Amino acid sequence: MNEWPLLIFTLLVQASVGMALIGALGGYWLRRTLTAEQCFLALRPLMLLAPILAAIGLLASVMHLGYPLNAFHALRHVASSWLSREILLASLYLGIVGLAALLALLTRRAYPSLLLLGGLVGLADVGCMAGIYINSAVVTWMHLNTAVAFYGTVFTLGMMLGVVTLCRRPVSPPLMQRLLLTALLGCIATAAAHWLVTPGYLHFLAQAVQPVTLPFDAVAAFLHSAPLRMASAALLMAAIALMVLLLYPTHQRATVLPRSGIMVAAVLVLLAQAGSRYAFFTLH
Repeated sequence: MNEWPLLIFTLLVQASVGMALIGALGGYWLRRTLTAEQCFLALRPLMLLAPILAAIGLLASVMHLGYPLNAFHALRHVASSWLSREILLASLYLGIVGLAALLALLTRRAYPSLLLLGGLVGLADVGCMAGIYINSAVVTWMHLNTAVAFYGTVFTLGMMLGVVTLCRRPVSPPLMQRLLLTALLGCIATAAAHWLVTPGYLHFLAQAVQPVTLPFDAVAAFLHSAPLRMASAALLMAAIALMVLLLYPTHQRATVLPRSGIMVAAVLVLLAQAGSRYAFFTLH
């Protein structure tokens, strides 16, 4: 598998978008109970990590090109090219979350509105990422399943990383529970979306006409990656179960969620998404 730069790029940028979205939501909730200084301290790790992840991802994507210094030429066809749109929106997203982080450091104030704006631009960018692969010549990518996988990373890995960075002092236990519940719902929605789209995806692969230039048995490749995909799904379900267990005892009393448990859930989600994305890039 020689698509490691693209695997890193897609995972990191999509995770960054999820962090921006849950950071914006958490910032609005934090404003209700914390001072401006406390809100800044709570959001500072997330506001720094989100642009760093996006920057590393973009660097990996540039290094994937044969001539990285010519990457700017890809912006010349925004009206007709999914790749040009994706590069433009990814750069815009990085600029917005980077600006949010810079302003926060300079003024010691959090800017959830900028995070929300960046997150919305990031969602559009993820849509363009999916468009690149759906409109490629690789039959195994030419389905709604690709978009479900990419947006799934936003609402699972991104939100879990956001929760890990936010669930600490001065965030109150009730707000920690609310943030973890948000991530849990994102993971459940992602798992449900995968289950709903998989039957149609299998039917599509069985009926797809193989391009002459790609003598490739899509169904055989999909079945060959089944153990990895099943392991990834099992890891995601384990993370969901762990989050339910973490939330259940605190349903009726305001106790502090164990940060170690949240981190274990985040690691499970990371492994699930990394395995799923590896399987995705082996299907061609």
